[in-house]
Amino acid sequence: MSPTKALKVRVALLCILVGIVLALVAVVTDHWAVLSPHVEHHNATCEAAHFGLWRICTKRIFVGDKERSCGPITLPGEKNCSYFRHFNPGESSEIFEVTTQKEYSISAAAIAIFSLAFIIVGTLCALLSFRKKRDYLLRPAAMFYIFAG
Repeated sequence: MSPTKALKVRVALLCILVGIVLALVAVVTDHWAVLSPHVEHHNATCEAAHFGLWRICTKRIFVGDKERSCGPITLPGEKNCSYFRHFNPGESSEIFEVTTQKEYSISAAAIAIFSLAFIIVGTLCALLSFRKKRDYLLRPAAMFYIFAG
């Protein structure tokens, strides 16, 4: 592998490793979305939530006199977390009195897991391509990254 090509591959691999870390954080954590509604009427508390692929956490936050929103989610308050039941047949989960469509949540979980697997296999191919006369592994690595994306 020529020195310029090796530099390009290393820069691409660095970007890919950053992407892998972000993908793992996205799949593992439950902070994909944070819902903190705007406070219209002054109450002592408001309800905020954050959720990810696997669970949802609602939090009752105490609002001061000057705040007009329900955030940030890190404020102290009563926290209630529940896991989504993706793979339990016949059960439905509710988020804020709205029933989720189970097929979509199962699809999202499966796609995220398969995507991580493709990213890991692509990274292995890219790392193995640094050995001498292993340039042919760059094409399968690119293919796995495309499948993951």
